[in-house]
Amino acid sequence: MPYKLLKLGKSNKSADRILAAKLLRKLISQRTIFILLELMRDVDPRVRYEALITARKVKRPETWSVLIELLNSPAYGHHAAAAIKETGEAILPALDAAFHKSSQSDLVMLRIVQLMGRIGGPSALELLWKKVDFPDKRIVKQILYTLRYINYQAKGREAQEVMTLLDEEIGKAMWNLAAVTELPKNEYFQYLREALKEEINENFDQITLLLSLIYDPQSIQLVRDNIDSGDPDGISFALELMDIFIDNDLKPKLFPLFDDKPVAVKLEELQVYFPRESYNPIQVINYVLNRDFNQNNRWSKMCAIHAAAYLPEFRVSRGLIAQLFNRDKLLQETAAWVIYNKDKDAYRTVVDRLPLKDKKFLDGSIENNQLLDGLDDGFFLGIEMVFFLKQLPAFAKIHGVMLSDLVDKIAPLELKAGEKVNFVSGTIDTPLLLVAHGEVRLQHQEQLVQVMKKGDVFGEIFQDGAPPEANLLVATERSIVFRISLTDFYFVMANHHEFVQGIVQNVTHTQPQKQSL
Repeated sequence: MPYKLLKLGKSNKSADRILAAKLLRKLISQRTIFILLELMRDVDPRVRYEALITARKVKRPETWSVLIELLNSPAYGHHAAAAIKETGEAILPALDAAFHKSSQSDLVMLRIVQLMGRIGGPSALELLWKKVDFPDKRIVKQILYTLRYINYQAKGREAQEVMTLLDEEIGKAMWNLAAVTELPKNEYFQYLREALKEEINENFDQITLLLSLIYDPQSIQLVRDNIDSGDPDGISFALELMDIFIDNDLKPKLFPLFDDKPVAVKLEELQVYFPRESYNPIQVINYVLNRDFNQNNRWSKMCAIHAAAYLPEFRVSRGLIAQLFNRDKLLQETAAWVIYNKDKDAYRTVVDRLPLKDKKFLDGSIENNQLLDGLDDGFFLGIEMVFFLKQLPAFAKIHGVMLSDLVDKIAPLELKAGEKVNFVSGTIDTPLLLVAHGEVRLQHQEQLVQVMKKGDVFGEIFQDGAPPEANLLVATERSIVFRISLTDFYFVMANHHEFVQGIVQNVTHTQPQKQSL
């Protein structure tokens, strides 16, 4: 039988390999496990799906390394996660070893802490708490969400660790609040101000989450609802309620932050705990640019670079030049665009030190993009794609840092008048299409389905009911269409629950609701 299975597993026909994957659910053994491992890496997605289902059913340790590796895949990640969760506590040591593996991707680490929480149990909790001081705060945030998901209440030493995280988050919130007041309210600073306000919302969400791990979640939710109401009476009630159960050491830090006093007064009251000088706009930009990513996220940094472009007195600094060597393509591209438009000689000197692939990418990005024309020049930098998405009703009020992750997956199509592009319809690879410039005809064969103009979105999730069948784009004039595969779109959604909430609210036109603690 192993010989017959091997023959099926090595067959050139996908149907035979699918049959082998199914048979292994009953015939798995030490002599046949290698066949399953090969099928889990098969070139045919249908074979891999069946092999992953088999791995989920047989729960063999030999499959674990492949499953963990596949967590990084948009197409197979959710299947791998389901198989890992079903394996249970036995896989925890392997997950922990993979988390600490050198050069492990951020995404896999995020998925690992998610899965540890889903598996649960004392061993999983212990492993999660050991990572609560991890340097990357996005990982820490996911750990806290996981703990909140299982209604965990921290005690003793763990509660002290939560207090330390609270101190850090209050400090970040105050710094960002002050920065917003220090930036002028003109159009050049609009995006940076909005980015910092989004970060402040995230700071408050994180503070609320941390408080709910050491105090009664319902009481914390009531406090947050009254703070968010903006009503002076509601805020007074929230502070009175907190006065009943919040530790005395925490009150002098939390109360000024939650009170409806001017930011200048809050800063003065909190200066003893979180000292901060006053900065001019150029200093704010430099600080946002050079601060750790745990302090300000990639979107705020992109907006800071963008704002610098419109300040003649902002010189090409070492912090700006350093971004040309950033592995984050959106930050690298934005910095290149600003440096090029401020000092072409400096740009050419620095860009020659980059790998040829990066140099070609940056030269191609900035060659056609006119600094002062913004979104009207018909060419889009990555940061301008985010600006554009923010204007669309489908993506309204979704934070820029999440849209940046979506832009990472977008393939822009530049079409000349009359140019055609075919695509597959009715499968998992069906693309989402967003017209960013010009006008295109969406067709099924030769039949017109829809005329799409600037700002129109086509895709399964954005249609009322089932989307009409279509497989052809025809440009009626020079057009730019943002294309993203459905798999990649859902992959981004799976990594940001706030993104999911925003999309659902925008598509269904429902009012946003605060997530219950």
